[in-house]
Amino acid sequence: MIRIVLFRISFLMVFMLIMFSVKSQNYINMHKDEIRTRVGQELSGFAFAKEIYNFDRSFIKYENTFEEQTLIFMLNADGFCTSVSRMYNTWMFNKLKEQLAEEYGKSKNLKWTYRKERNTYEVELVKGDWFTTVVTRLKKE
Repeated sequence: MIRIVLFRISFLMVFMLIMFSVKSQNYINMHKDEIRTRVGQELSGFAFAKEIYNFDRSFIKYENTFEEQTLIFMLNADGFCTSVSRMYNTWMFNKLKEQLAEEYGKSKNLKWTYRKERNTYEVELVKGDWFTTVVTRLKKE
């Protein structure tokens, strides 16, 4: 009996965390220093994993081992975020698709757009063999 209650509580907690994760700040155009500060304040459970430099670009990676998620911020040469990729377990695909459709409307190609301030953003849901990724970036005009 206690195991069932604990399982249900755990499941509910994970479900609630996932529900709020899709709607989080996209961090596009923020400097990596601000991203580091805000991730610590806004995304509980995520821990800094590493920063990788690749010539004129780099990325910073955060991991959440409890939810088994990875968050990657792609940065330009000046350290400003150009896109955000959030990876989930592959079994989350349908739930994420439903959440994105609820937030942004229906989509045939798993891509949604939205406007915030003066920018238009594209959100894409990608299903891989091992994980599902939600990619957010500025929409190319």
